Amino acid sequence: MKLPEIGDWVTTQDGLGLCRYFNLDYLVDRIENNPEGYKDWQFDGCSGLPDELMGLFTGCKWEDITYHCCLPHDLAYGYGELGNQVERKRVDEKFYNELISRAGMKKWCATAFLAAVRIGGAEVFGLSFSWGFARK
Repeated sequence: MKLPEIGDWVTTQDGLGLCRYFNLDYLVDRIENNPEGYKDWQFDGCSGLPDELMGLFTGCKWEDITYHCCLPHDLAYGYGELGNQVERKRVDEKFYNELISRAGMKKWCATAFLAAVRIGGAEVFGLSFSWGFARK
């Protein structure tokens, strides 16, 4: 599976393949049941923080954070069920745990990332990285 580069556009078909790659089966089912309900979106790496600074700021390899933590989190956010705060909280908690276990981030830093996504990723803002951003 070719992972998107920062700045690449992710089509619904690309998103479906990426969800399969990351074993996000519930999202695979969701997309397959309503492929026309989603739009293309641009992969921005880890939203809100320039990826070049990731290693300096976190002490981790930015590639690990970007492709093993942020990309699966973006998929879950993009194809997240609007209004489903239980799902969103579960996705954010998984992101936090992956930052620590997969990327080796310190807990204090992962806690800051979690706080940022909980606040900045709220559906109500309707930003390019808000919950459900790939919905039409």
